[in-house]
Amino acid sequence: MAERFWNASLVEPKRQFRWVLSVGGIPFWTIKKVNRPEYTVEEAEHSFINHTFYFPGRVKYNEIEFTIVDSADPDAAETLRQMLGASGYRLPTDKKTATQSITKHAAVRALGDVQIILLTGGGAAGSGGGDGDVPNNQKAGTVVEKWDLHNAWVKGISFSELDYSGDDLTEVSVKLRYDYAVLNNGAVASGYGSLDVKEPVGTSFAPVGVGEDPVRKD
Repeated sequence: MAERFWNASLVEPKRQFRWVLSVGGIPFWTIKKVNRPEYTVEEAEHSFINHTFYFPGRVKYNEIEFTIVDSADPDAAETLRQMLGASGYRLPTDKKTATQSITKHAAVRALGDVQIILLTGGGAAGSGGGDGDVPNNQKAGTVVEKWDLHNAWVKGISFSELDYSGDDLTEVSVKLRYDYAVLNNGAVASGYGSLDVKEPVGTSFAPVGVGEDPVRKD
């Protein structure tokens, strides 16, 4: 392996910018950055006279946060507002809607499947112009790492400030909570995550209780 690293051009590490985040209703090209899952093993402490001993406890996963450009078409702010409504939240405008609240089932369905996908760069070719003898993990559009977030739901949304003196694009930060993350799930159909990943736009929702669910217009 050491010899191959120093002498072979086919050795290619994962790159920070080769990724897509697939999340329902938000075009992946508007997403600027996202952090990957992290897990921490909690500990239990036991003291005995002058000594302290530690035992591994539960595994906890971090929150995921991603930043998107606040596009006008499709309207990012409106999409997120509709996600909140599809989660079960209603403005307390009358007695009927004031009794409705968010449920986990509705919140998970409103967001849909969430996947963080790392890709290869492509461009490698054999003598015949095709992939040739290029390893599978170097062929164009190959998924080299994929995280599936189980039961993910929106925990927080924050909008960037407005400033007359600034030229920056407005952004929206979205914070997700989930139960656990599955790395490189082999049960996913082959070919998913190729370079022509479909935009997860136009997600439909089932009723979540009192009142009407908002209709996606993005």
